[in-house]
Amino acid sequence: MCDIIPRVITYLSEGLDMFSNRLKALREDSDLTQSELAKILNISRETVSGYENTDREPNFDTTIQIANYFNVSLDYLLCRTDVPAPYPKHK
Repeated sequence: MCDIIPRVITYLSEGLDMFSNRLKALREDSDLTQSELAKILNISRETVSGYENTDREPNFDTTIQIANYFNVSLDYLLCRTDVPAPYPKHK
């Protein structure tokens, strides 16, 4: 039972690293500074820096806001897929 805890921590840590890298890549590909992205998201530059350095995790609403701004799916942002296109919206 205790063997699973280190594996879960490693899995979560790796997932956060991947999210951080993906967020930074999206920001840089859009030629945005951390300050500019922070203003767009209504958060501080320090918070964006924390997301990119794995010191902080965005809440669900902020994660959705990031995905919407960059026009990518949550699965892409969370590194569950390498296909950035968001899913089509149902009418």
